Amino acid sequence: RFVFEDGTPVRFFGVNLSGPSALPSHEQAKLLAHRLAQMGCNIVRLHHLDAPSAKPNIFDPTFDDTQHLSPDSLDRLDYLIAQLKQRGIYVYLDLLVSRAFTAEDKVVASRQLRRGAKIASEYNPRLIELQKRYARDLLTHYNPYTRRRLINEPAIALMEIVNESSLIRSVRKL
Repeated sequence: RFVFEDGTPVRFFGVNLSGPSALPSHEQAKLLAHRLAQMGCNIVRLHHLDAPSAKPNIFDPTFDDTQHLSPDSLDRLDYLIAQLKQRGIYVYLDLLVSRAFTAEDKVVASRQLRRGAKIASEYNPRLIELQKRYARDLLTHYNPYTRRRLINEPAIALMEIVNESSLIRSVRKL
């Protein structure tokens, strides 16, 4: 059960916005937030922000690594969060979902890793370092529309550090 700080119980009803849908234009964000509020949604999960196949995604496409956040994508994310918040809609933020670490990230055997580097991302020191940097860069980023850093944003209700990572699911049958 979820409760607010004052003890008031809350139930969430929402949707996933995945990949480029999680980074809409300002006009689309405003319309989307309005429509979701009309439908009674009170939470939106932002999923696959890090997907290499998503255009745009959270990373700056002018770099060959995943260590630079896209200023345009950050602006889109910031505006969406502000529009959702304005309508009483909370955000569930996924951090590591399908990030494709690269050789330019100085990740050994990066091409052999599955998207998101599940399991390895929880033990490999370089992958952990990159995830910490990403989380720090994203969460300490200042949102000019809400006038808060994401880490201090009360509209962020839930956050998943590593999405759907399971040693059991990753074991292949011999």
